[in-house]
Amino acid sequence: MCGLGCTKFFNVVLSLAGIGISAFALWIEIQGEEDDSYKPPCDLEENISCSVMFNSQYGTGFGLVHKFLGARHPANQPNNVYGAIFYAFFFLLSLFNYKFIATFQVLLSLMSLAGSAYLGYVSFFLLKNICVITAATAGVNFLLLCFSMCKRRALAAKPVKEDKFGYYIPTTNYPTNQNNNFKKFI
Repeated sequence: MCGLGCTKFFNVVLSLAGIGISAFALWIEIQGEEDDSYKPPCDLEENISCSVMFNSQYGTGFGLVHKFLGARHPANQPNNVYGAIFYAFFFLLSLFNYKFIATFQVLLSLMSLAGSAYLGYVSFFLLKNICVITAATAGVNFLLLCFSMCKRRALAAKPVKEDKFGYYIPTTNYPTNQNNNFKKFI
């Protein structure tokens, strides 16, 4: 099992990796908009290309924002901007070891994994393409979920009193004989 120091380290490193992936993808998008002949380094083959996803309707606002708010709405940003904001927020949360923050991190990780699954579905089944950036962020999101769950488990409340074998011994707050405490719970 991972301890709190281990989970904090991996959550911080994975958050920084997510920020790096998002920044790299945003840089690729900006280069592609400025120069039409630019070939991104993540375009490996015809069917393994990140520019197909970036240039599709699903490359901004997850393909959903423009349907509800319009294409010119400020919330209709490239997916990589959302990713960078998410990973920066997750990085900040990773610095604190509280159970409610760990629970929130697990929920955020589940949401990000659902977003990655959605974009993976779009990339593979709708666009008939494999996006390396989407696959990399899905991997980072999965690992963030694993380490967030490990962090939450490490922060779980410990039993008040255990015997030498690790079993919980129920007690009360009443100042009575030690042998009668157990009988009150039966």
